[in-house]
Amino acid sequence: MAKMTISLPDSLADYVARRVASGRYDSADAFLAELIVKDQDHRKLDDDELRDILRQAGASGISDRRIPDILLETKAKLRDNYL
Repeated sequence: MAKMTISLPDSLADYVARRVASGRYDSADAFLAELIVKDQDHRKLDDDELRDILRQAGASGISDRRIPDILLETKAKLRDNYL
């Protein structure tokens, strides 16, 4: 097992200490390890989703839509989903 030393701002160190004090984690190491694993899982999901999107795009052929129209549609979808 590798040993690392990290520095955190006081506010983040306090947050880690509170998470450990909550009883869910045995130590700051356990808390940070879980965060790293979640980040890896999230990153893998992003990579897998991107590969799937690229496969679908390749299979869909050439579009007759104009780039400005595609951008407007995409912005509208993002606005609807996230605002």
